Amino acid sequence: MFIFRPHTHSDIYLGIWKFLLAVVCFCAVFNCNHPRSIKIITGILAVPSIILSWFNLFHNAELVFVANAVVTVVFLLICTGSIVYDVVVKARVTLETLRGVICAYFMVAFVFGYIYYLIEFITPGSFQLLQQETFTYFYTQYLSEMLYFSFITLLTIGYGDIVAVKEVGQTAVVIEGIIGQFYIAILVARLVSVYSFYSDKKLRSIVKE
Repeated sequence: MFIFRPHTHSDIYLGIWKFLLAVVCFCAVFNCNHPRSIKIITGILAVPSIILSWFNLFHNAELVFVANAVVTVVFLLICTGSIVYDVVVKARVTLETLRGVICAYFMVAFVFGYIYYLIEFITPGSFQLLQQETFTYFYTQYLSEMLYFSFITLLTIGYGDIVAVKEVGQTAVVIEGIIGQFYIAILVARLVSVYSFYSDKKLRSIVKE
């Protein structure tokens, strides 16, 4: 989905992005092992997120884009938290567990991408951006750059082409960097320990036989 992040040069390209976002929302609600209450909440949030996203394609209004960003952030936060909780408490490492870990990692990047956009909207100039030209879908272009910045921050690459220059933006960047490091360290350690435990247990049972 990140490959088709929302560039501004083509309506078709934006349509692909919004279609993929709708698919992700649908899968995040119905294809994950959420408790019933979480599934209801995420389902309620997914509907306005998808509707506002498509509405903004035809009406490039600032208020619509911001409302969509806020709803999407809340939706992704709840989904990510539910997935991570399920992975942490799960007793066995399965293919579904690994898929959950990978999906949650990507969702963290998308959450912060939207958060950075909202910070830039509330406090203009919080980030030194790449885009200087004005296109028809300039709100979407800002989001595209923020998603790119979020991923390189989470991966601790940091090319320096986009920089947080104000305190709120810098704080959010530090938080994402810490989450990125601890996510890998803690969750991978958790998965390895669970896998090792059951591997040793299985080996001992084979030896006894």
